[in-house]
Amino acid sequence: MAIFNKCHALFFGFLVFAIVGTAGYSVNQGDYFQHQYTFIIIKSLLLFLSFVYAKWFDMISFGILSKKQLLLFIGIFFLTMLVNIGYHAFFSVASGASAQHLEETSKGLSLSFIVSATVLAPIQEEFMFRGILQGAVFENSWLGLVLTSSLFSFMHGPYDVPSFFYYLLGGLLLGFAYKKSQNLWVSTLVHMFYNSLPLLTYF
Repeated sequence: MAIFNKCHALFFGFLVFAIVGTAGYSVNQGDYFQHQYTFIIIKSLLLFLSFVYAKWFDMISFGILSKKQLLLFIGIFFLTMLVNIGYHAFFSVASGASAQHLEETSKGLSLSFIVSATVLAPIQEEFMFRGILQGAVFENSWLGLVLTSSLFSFMHGPYDVPSFFYYLLGGLLLGFAYKKSQNLWVSTLVHMFYNSLPLLTYF
């Protein structure tokens, strides 16, 4: 039964990742200035339904943050900022997902891009990597944390070893937040706040 539950979670996780990504691209064709409200509504609805289904089958764990979880969120967020500052102090060239964000912002900021980068993408990634893979498939083990963080790094398109470890450290911190809190909102909020900071420079 445990094997079936893990396979069920794995299949569902990748199905959600594929459907949500495909649905978003089919709406705007990669142009965040097209069909902005439709893009936001469809992706939000799909993610909401995914959470409902996953929660129904006990694949993920989330809820209102306790005081300890709030402190954990603050601590992990500051650690991610230190990793970011340290990386860019030695390696000034953006890579992977960061380079894609710079390319999009050079075209101007659209509502759908802001919502996607700061809300929808963090929710989708935390749902898949921390909630489904690390939590449901690997039962929040340390091995699962390392493996899912490595996959998380590869999915962000690092172009060299330093950029791989940059995303890997980010994934490890997010994974640690979920492992210690057993609350997906902790890692998701860290991810949201982290993604939001670069956009503040454009306002």
